[in-house]
Amino acid sequence: MAFKLYNLLSFKDQPDLSLEGLSPISWYSRGGYDPVVVGKWASEQRSDLLIVDFEALCSDVRVQQAECVAQGHAQRIAAFKAAKRDKKNPQARIGTYGVCPVGDYWTPVMPTDEKLLAWYGTNRFNSVIADDLDVICPSLYAFYDDEKGWLKYAIANIDEAYKYGKPVIPFICPHFHHSDPKFRNKMVPFFGTMLDTVRERCDSAILWGGWWFGPKDLGQPGESGHPWPWDKDFGWLKDLRRVARGL
Repeated sequence: MAFKLYNLLSFKDQPDLSLEGLSPISWYSRGGYDPVVVGKWASEQRSDLLIVDFEALCSDVRVQQAECVAQGHAQRIAAFKAAKRDKKNPQARIGTYGVCPVGDYWTPVMPTDEKLLAWYGTNRFNSVIADDLDVICPSLYAFYDDEKGWLKYAIANIDEAYKYGKPVIPFICPHFHHSDPKFRNKMVPFFGTMLDTVRERCDSAILWGGWWFGPKDLGQPGESGHPWPWDKDFGWLKDLRRVARGL
């Protein structure tokens, strides 16, 4: 299939980005874990990519009890099966945010044999849910203003994602992740590199972002922030248009 850019951007007063060549996507998050509810949601979607996001459940046996992770995976599998069963668009594919593989920046950027083996083992543990996914959607957000570091992190996570034997459609974002106050609410200066990397190495990509985090937004349940006002002069739009047009 041709490389697509899926749109999960949520800027305030954002224009219709389908006019820029972005494709629609459906995202289920924070709606509860009942597979009946997930199935009903899937039956109402018309896009060709459905993301069931259960990232709040346990997923990393390096830092969480294996029993908790196994329970989380059982809930994920039930939801994925319900979405597949009840979807009305026969072309729709099911994915989930992260988990396969567990997103890890520092292990590939500053690796040791022990840390790499632990990360690989965690990702193999999570392969139990991959059979019920149609696509693998790793998280490749930028945390620091370090282009070379991001490339190491991204390539390692993409390589791990392809070990599940499914198409890979990562999440990327034009602004930095909000976890580090030094880079919070700033645009990524190497977003063009991010786009070119996923276009070269992946099947498609999902654009997420548009949330601004002030002091009152941090530490709250879900840390959802609030919509960032759209700016027609965002510097990353030039690269977005270039890649969306296949240039």
